[in-house]
Amino acid sequence: MLKYILAITLIVFKTFQAFGWGSTGHRIIGEIAENQLTATAKERINTILGNASIAMVANWGDEIRSDPAYDFTRDWHYTNLDTALSRPAFNAMAVRLDNGQNIYSVITLTEYLKQIPDDTAMLKMLIHLVGDMHCPLHLGHAGDRGGNTIEIIWFHIPANLHSLWDSALIDSQKLSYTEYSNHLMRIYPTESVAFDGTPDTILGWAWNIYLQAQTVYGSADETGKSYEYLYKYKPLWEKCLVDAAAHLAALLNYIYN
Repeated sequence: MLKYILAITLIVFKTFQAFGWGSTGHRIIGEIAENQLTATAKERINTILGNASIAMVANWGDEIRSDPAYDFTRDWHYTNLDTALSRPAFNAMAVRLDNGQNIYSVITLTEYLKQIPDDTAMLKMLIHLVGDMHCPLHLGHAGDRGGNTIEIIWFHIPANLHSLWDSALIDSQKLSYTEYSNHLMRIYPTESVAFDGTPDTILGWAWNIYLQAQTVYGSADETGKSYEYLYKYKPLWEKCLVDAAAHLAALLNYIYN
């Protein structure tokens, strides 16, 4: 029975290892972001999405991976970055097209939607990719596939560092996305984030996530003490979610005001 449970758990971890935040995390970001939209932006986005909430379209970018028509977006979900980059080196590497295109895609989709705001598919894709950009190991290292090959033990079960940060940490809270969103909005005061339309601002957001990714990499040896790990790193993953929502709202307000 124990071997059966372990096998099922490994399958679950491997199923989610390529995705950012898992469905709950992406919906949390969308829910909080929608609460930070201007009335004008909210009305326009509501019309484009056919009355669907931002939270409920936030996973569309992963859901369409099975559709060959969207194969061209496969590299949009991550950007592989070397370790110990300087800020100028980071800026240059972040927008290259040969190492994953997440940061580049957030920049270009923002510019595209500013010109063609009614493209429903690309709006849903931007919503999803901003979430991916704020999941630290989606700005990880190519050599370990963003932490996918870094084996850890999580509550006595083999896993990998990427899947832990994609979904297991958030899922450990046993909350719905609305419950967790409401909690985060209560304990993290809303700070208005302005977007000036320049790529440098998005690069600055990504730089901060890149620095947080180095902290996550350094935490791998701590995962064996799972309860201590949850207590220590909960503020970090929650801040990533809250920042993602604020930045997504800033981009959407810029596009749709």
